[in-house]
Amino acid sequence: MIIEDFMPPTGESSVRDRLLAGLRSYPKMIPSMFFYDHRGSELFEHITGLEEYYPPKIEIPLLASTARKLRHELKDCDIVELGSGDCSKISVFLDEVPEDIRATMAYYPVDVCKEAIEKSACNLHVKYPEMEIHGITADFLEHMEKIPGDRKRFFCFFGSTIGNLSEAKAMEFMGNLGEVMNDEDRLILGMDMVKDIDVIERAYNDSQGVTAEFNKNILNVTNDNLGTNFDPDDFEHVAFFNREYSRIEMHLRAKRDMEITVPGLNEKMIIVKDEMIHTENSHKYTAKDIEKLADAAGLDVEEVFTDDRKWFSLVEMVKR
Repeated sequence: MIIEDFMPPTGESSVRDRLLAGLRSYPKMIPSMFFYDHRGSELFEHITGLEEYYPPKIEIPLLASTARKLRHELKDCDIVELGSGDCSKISVFLDEVPEDIRATMAYYPVDVCKEAIEKSACNLHVKYPEMEIHGITADFLEHMEKIPGDRKRFFCFFGSTIGNLSEAKAMEFMGNLGEVMNDEDRLILGMDMVKDIDVIERAYNDSQGVTAEFNKNILNVTNDNLGTNFDPDDFEHVAFFNREYSRIEMHLRAKRDMEITVPGLNEKMIIVKDEMIHTENSHKYTAKDIEKLADAAGLDVEEVFTDDRKWFSLVEMVKR
């Protein structure tokens, strides 16, 4: 088991610059990658088990059935999971692959959270001792070239994580991925599809308030990186579906006027009551959107695995 870390240390200039740029913009924003410190990763694991949060309940059975169909194509290949988080989804996938085929495979989890990579790599090493595991702590939007490409690869981008990117960034990401993919490589892309708005909004406004806590925790991560004095209790969680952009938006709304200090800077950040800090988008897709993303990467859609209601899709793509 190997783990390589390509993320800059906490508080390093590139991290600080990204956070400061977002907080100086109008409207203010914090990039969603900063959700995932240790606490954020734990909270997201909790979210995936909530009654209102439908994607895993559909995606998990799809992962199992998709793996059964593809398992014989996985011999002597590397599984690269982008934004891997915990190991629950890839475990469902690998459980359907015969042990003799797993023994020929290597698994590369790629995630910005080192603790999540270490935890999942250890768990998977115990569960699948026959398989090589090589963890990579990195921002897959920036460090795609760090992923070895000597063998056939299955890129896995589960959970509709692509929906967190802006349309332009998603197209750029797909273009970059298409460039690094070799002729034999494949992509399995999770995509949350357009459906009843009430169903979508309930998934991001759960009755237990776990998503609210997850959203507010991004302020703790910001404090850790910038030394700021945000108090998460000074903000309320806001999540709604934006029909124009076909996406859920998550924001933090200020409950009062406040002055945020940033150590080392001579400026103070003024936030007024009811001002919003934009923390995440989660785009929902149509069949046309699937083709659009495939075209951006120079890939062809091989097959679309979906549920009876077509709420969620796993899309298999190959080099054109």
